Amino acid sequence: MKYKLLAAAVFAAITPQVQGATPYVLEELGNLDYAKHAYVTDANEAGQAVGMAQGVFNIVIDIAELDFESSAMTTAYRNRERVFENRDEEITFTLDDIENGNINGDAQQFLQDFLREYYASSLYQKISGGRVSEFNIAVEYNDSTQERVIYDVEHPDYDGGLTRSVENILTSIAEDGVKAGWGSAPYTKIQFTEDGETESETHYIRDFTRRGFVMTNTGERVDLMPTEATYGGISGAYNIVQVSDGYLVVGETSVSIASDSQESLDESCDGEKVPVEVCHESYVTSGSRPLYNRHATMWRLDNALNVIETVDLGLGIVPDEDEQKRAWRSTALAVNENEIAVGYSVVRYRDGDSIRQYPVYYKDGDVVEFINEYDYLSGGRAVAINNSNIITGYASKNIENTARNKFFYHNVATGETIFPTDFFKSSSVVATDINDNGLIIGQGEVETSSSASRRQEAFIYDINKDTFTNLNDLLPCFANDGESSFPYVVAEAISISNDGTVYGTATKTVDKRDAQGNVVVDANGKVEQESVVVSVKLKYNAEGVAEKCPEKAQETYERQGASFGALGLLLLPLVAIRRRFFK
Repeated sequence: MKYKLLAAAVFAAITPQVQGATPYVLEELGNLDYAKHAYVTDANEAGQAVGMAQGVFNIVIDIAELDFESSAMTTAYRNRERVFENRDEEITFTLDDIENGNINGDAQQFLQDFLREYYASSLYQKISGGRVSEFNIAVEYNDSTQERVIYDVEHPDYDGGLTRSVENILTSIAEDGVKAGWGSAPYTKIQFTEDGETESETHYIRDFTRRGFVMTNTGERVDLMPTEATYGGISGAYNIVQVSDGYLVVGETSVSIASDSQESLDESCDGEKVPVEVCHESYVTSGSRPLYNRHATMWRLDNALNVIETVDLGLGIVPDEDEQKRAWRSTALAVNENEIAVGYSVVRYRDGDSIRQYPVYYKDGDVVEFINEYDYLSGGRAVAINNSNIITGYASKNIENTARNKFFYHNVATGETIFPTDFFKSSSVVATDINDNGLIIGQGEVETSSSASRRQEAFIYDINKDTFTNLNDLLPCFANDGESSFPYVVAEAISISNDGTVYGTATKTVDKRDAQGNVVVDANGKVEQESVVVSVKLKYNAEGVAEKCPEKAQETYERQGASFGALGLLLLPLVAIRRRFFK
């Protein structure tokens, strides 16, 4: 567990969904009424939590900027018609309807899908973090769930509301409620005329793609500026810890620009075909040819959130002259009160010339690798550290000719790294947090199918007892009526307090709602159902006893857990996708 000082703040508990004599009692943290899914990203000892909402209803689309006669739009519409035909249904809207402002739930979903499909083009409005990722809202779970606006702004083109063109990420919360995270700048419209053309076109640009920040309880934001800020720079805050004289925040920042990438940018970004800002961002966000050297960083802040010191935690290699032409990366994901940070970095692979990425920790100016490169593949993360300097995370291993993640814990004092037994041999399992009592949580695959997206569930592991348990086995078999199956499947365990309280995400079945938030009914007028993701709190019950579920209830539970459909993409090991929000 990222170090959590004791505090007097009290978290107002939400009415429990289930009361029972099991080891854990599940409570929903509550979602915004204008979003479908809810996720938790961190919680403190006082019970305050932060997270995000996805599936936001009624995102405003700037219809005036869409060309309804373009091949892109008409092709997308024909493809959507075929989707309806395959369901033996007639499409419920036309492009003329949309252009005239008559937009129903199906049309709203069509527009959102269209804009996500063309996310990479600067000619289209932005409402997501990428082609396949939904727009998200940063939320704080307190007396009630509330949205926290980070970098977004209100604009008349969106009915005077927020542009919804930014990424909003709260990654961590300190014991007094001060939060850390990162976000992107809102997109703005500019007119650009391509070289040789006479008519201008609208393009969408932004000032930066990722900037770290800390935020007070009242929503006041303090930016953590990147060391190298040319073309916007990059910084991210992934964990905050309260200490006696202020706060420690760890993450990453751009520290310099790779010469090869700079040379390529200078040659390509001439402003003839697209705005130079658009070209610059293509280099900033490039995964194949990164622009920036990004280093793990620790910021020291005083109690007023003034940045006192910015510490470069280093890189796991010392690049030679040729290697200095390329960009390299290290990142810190968590820190404890002893100022030991953990994360990942590039390192020398088996002491040769090759460079790979492995979990590391940062201590006293050193970048320390501790995973055996001969047993484990490149990749993995060290994600959390407790006050006894026990690190947890995961590394990748070749099992049955497939790369699988396996969780570990590492003792800094002894140098020992342990990979406990988990769900089964070929299950990919990742850890997400550890508390001061040696309890590790995370999630792993619970089915042995050959599918690329196996169903996953949350676990808890006790270092002292060497016991590994599916958290769902510590919850009731039945709902409150004593007959229906328990309505939740806990897919992720994200944060664990010293008293054993676990925060995570679960799935449950609810009335289906469309992109405008309307309840969906079938041709017979029956309300349709769907699985959604909800943020949950699992309160530890020391007197509880695990129930042995009857075979019938267990079968129902398995079917429910396997019926996520498209939601399965949201429930992959999210420590790599969403939880710490690094790319």
